[in-house]
Amino acid sequence: MEKKCRGCGIELQNSNKDALGYVVDLNMDYCQRCFRMTHYDAHLIKDFIPDNEKILDDLEKLDGQYIWVIDVFDLDTSLRSSLVSFYRQHECTIILNKCDLLPHNINLDKLAAYVLERIGQIDVRCSRIVTRGINRDFRESLESVIDIERPLIITGVANTGKSTVINELIGQNILTVNSYPATTMRINEITSERYHIYDSAGLWMSESMQAWLNVDDLRLAVPQKTVRPTVYQLENGQSLSLAGLARLDMEFNGRYTAVSYLSNQLSVHRGKKEKAEQLWNANYGKDDLRPIPMDTDYPPGFKHVRFHHEGKADYFICGLGFVTVTGESGTVDAYIPAGVQIIKRKAMI
Repeated sequence: MEKKCRGCGIELQNSNKDALGYVVDLNMDYCQRCFRMTHYDAHLIKDFIPDNEKILDDLEKLDGQYIWVIDVFDLDTSLRSSLVSFYRQHECTIILNKCDLLPHNINLDKLAAYVLERIGQIDVRCSRIVTRGINRDFRESLESVIDIERPLIITGVANTGKSTVINELIGQNILTVNSYPATTMRINEITSERYHIYDSAGLWMSESMQAWLNVDDLRLAVPQKTVRPTVYQLENGQSLSLAGLARLDMEFNGRYTAVSYLSNQLSVHRGKKEKAEQLWNANYGKDDLRPIPMDTDYPPGFKHVRFHHEGKADYFICGLGFVTVTGESGTVDAYIPAGVQIIKRKAMI
């Protein structure tokens, strides 16, 4: 039997140092890729892109109870993945991960109810949600809704924190954890005194902003600490530039409010809508309008999406964050990279 890397599940090999799974000595436990990520936070861009169809086929072959790990801050990226179709056919327990990224005054019960409502609308077979990140009784809460005697099959899209969840459950930092998507590469079987776990590769979401950022920019754009929302009291005809990654131009009758929920390392530039295009043409990739998505020029690499707005709603950008807008009737014009999705949804907070 071929030996697998304890960190990512890839088969180890010592014949090609440029290929995945390389180790100097086959007696080593971690591949060169995992070692570099763990000790140097080093990652090659898109050196491995998961095959989503194969991941789902592999999941079908496993015997156990399915756990769907969802990054609550990036909720709708998960709800757009092919795991939705999978969990219309299979019962699952959802772990709402990274709750610590949201403001500490969030009511976790209301948050779980919000997610249950959303997944009910898309016919996902789940009635059990466990939150993680704020509450200290995560393991106890999970064990109250699962059968500890059966294997746990951990699933999710890339970069939702599956490996971090597993490391906490087994009480050891065995699995490789990194901010770049697609750390786990194969089904990885882990056993401890209390748990039998299958870790699966995260599904790749090309429509996520995270798929369009280099490693250094990911460290800025993906929140690592609690997000401090920024509130803007706006008048008609104003614009918010979310670094050089997206722009929201807003036209409302009267005053309105926008609250940004983004990594606090990203700058948000507020200005007049009428000057926004000129600003972007002159400063894209400079000053406050950076970072920018890889291989994407402005304006040809961006698309324009118009939303009609009433009341309160989130404008969620996959893999980046969201802006909550509250106001009477108006329009929100979004400019985002052509490959990235933006969604208008019922406000989560």
